[in-house]
Amino acid sequence: MPQTFYVTQDEEILSIVGRLRSSELLENVFVIPKRALVLQSIVNLRMLSREAEKSGKQVVIVTQDENGRRLAEKAGLGTRAYSEEALREAEPVIRELPSEEPDRIYRPGIFSDSIGSAGFFATDEEVSSPERSAPRHIATPPASSDRTASDGTRLRIRNASAGFRTSLNSLRIDDSPADTVSSVSVRPSVPIHASPAPAHHPTPNRPSQTGHSGRLSQVFTGAKPAVTADSERDARRQPKRSVPDQSSNIDANGKGNFLFGFFVTITVVFLLGTGAFIFLPKAVISVTPQSVSQDISMEFEGRTDASATGDTVVPVRLVEKDEEITVTGTTSGLSAGNGSKATGKVLIYNEYGPDAQQLVATTRFQSDDGKIFRLSKGVTVPGITKQNGQNVPGVVEADIVADAAGNAYDIGPTNFSIPGFSGGPKAGKIYAKSKVSMSGGASTGSSGAVAVSASDIEQAKKDAIGKFRESFAESLSGEIASDERYIKETFDIAVTGNPTAPGVGTVASSFEYRATFHGKAFVFSEDKLHDVAVAILRKQASIGDGYAAQGVTFRYDGGTADYPSGALHFKVGVDAIFVAGIDTTALRTDFLGRNQDEIKQALENHPEVKNIEIELTPKGLSLAVPKDPNRVTVTVIAP
Repeated sequence: MPQTFYVTQDEEILSIVGRLRSSELLENVFVIPKRALVLQSIVNLRMLSREAEKSGKQVVIVTQDENGRRLAEKAGLGTRAYSEEALREAEPVIRELPSEEPDRIYRPGIFSDSIGSAGFFATDEEVSSPERSAPRHIATPPASSDRTASDGTRLRIRNASAGFRTSLNSLRIDDSPADTVSSVSVRPSVPIHASPAPAHHPTPNRPSQTGHSGRLSQVFTGAKPAVTADSERDARRQPKRSVPDQSSNIDANGKGNFLFGFFVTITVVFLLGTGAFIFLPKAVISVTPQSVSQDISMEFEGRTDASATGDTVVPVRLVEKDEEITVTGTTSGLSAGNGSKATGKVLIYNEYGPDAQQLVATTRFQSDDGKIFRLSKGVTVPGITKQNGQNVPGVVEADIVADAAGNAYDIGPTNFSIPGFSGGPKAGKIYAKSKVSMSGGASTGSSGAVAVSASDIEQAKKDAIGKFRESFAESLSGEIASDERYIKETFDIAVTGNPTAPGVGTVASSFEYRATFHGKAFVFSEDKLHDVAVAILRKQASIGDGYAAQGVTFRYDGGTADYPSGALHFKVGVDAIFVAGIDTTALRTDFLGRNQDEIKQALENHPEVKNIEIELTPKGLSLAVPKDPNRVTVTVIAP
């Protein structure tokens, strides 16, 4: 059997290591109760494991403490849970001796240190001694060896030796069949004392519960052993150990934990505050600079000559454009009282080509009998179109009026040619036809018929100029640079060539005026005008260069242009704000590390500052601007 050791709950590791060193067997079992001191630290178990490895012995821990078993396995020790099987394996085995004399009972005593010595079998007194009741290692006798006693008696005894096992789970000899025994002849120096067996053959007495199995049960169940004289003697031999008061330990530990937690909390709060004060302070400085507003009306001179100089001179350039404009005029005059002109409708055909033909008002139409009629209003005659593979001439209806008064022009339906196309390719290709008779012509009669007047033609000319001006301005806006400006009132517009208009006195409700116009304009750079205006404002308001002009706007109030001399004169209203410049780097440097009073003093050296606001973070902890410039931000607020 293995050497078994019973460990008390408060036994220390050095004592257990000493037991292992004193063991003569290779396999040693340590029975340890729950919550034993040695199972509370893996360091203890590793010391035991290293000692076992060093001495070439095996150690198995038997315990009900699951945590202790896990720690022992981590330390490299074998473990086994407490069970009845483990209890039986730890007990010494006592069996009847199967001999020819059933009335004799073999009671094994304690073997001496070596087989064959005079004390190989202990006496009855030695058997009853508690000190000798613990199992001891015996050498394994050779299997089936026979030795003869002095009286010639042959004894068959069970091989009670443990044999070598690598663990508690290895095969035991007593796990073999019950009839497997070793036949050993012994020659004891002390005769074996055997008493006659009772008739009922009582069962052999087992060792006292204070022996091997009793101690094992006491370890795991906590039962108190019976008090005997021998146990009292053993108790007196053991050194007395004091058991600490657990309640006092709990109170002391609880109070200590509270004080420790309180100290840790205070320390963390202090460190956080210190870190915030050292590493987190920041400052945001918002600065409002000094400013001066200016509002003035000035007259500027633009010159195409780049060499022209002056405080109010700005360079200009000339832009020109030609465009044909057509407008429709309304007649407001009355015809003379010496007669009236015949009027009617005609269909005008275009067989010349696919292009449309435009005919202006007063275009002449000549009837087959030579009567001249004029177009009352300009029209556009569509060109030829293809329908079902055939050319279809374009056609449009129009009003015509006789060229002279008299009833001779009240003619019936007829064909008309256009004298203006005579001798050309369009002659005979563009013509007109009337489907109804002309009417309204009279040689004498009262006045009152509507006719074109000179004022009507003049008004039509003005309308055409206005239309050209708008078209010219729109064209300039798309052609000039983004910073260039023009003054529409200074445009120069003239009619080129002969305009097309009906004669005065022509009877018609409306007419067309067509003319080609030529326009001129001066354009200038507003950026250059800005520089000139700011320079004048600085000089008049005595504003130094330390102030920057912001929000400059212009209001143009018209002007005049002298195109032959290349000069433009115009008036401009200027609004501007001059803002003092702020050197944020110098300001930040002056405020580093300063508190409120020191900052007020420093502001005396910065007249450009109108107002200042400083925000310090973290609030309540920072009383001055940080000394680190990277933690200070300066922001300039626009006035």
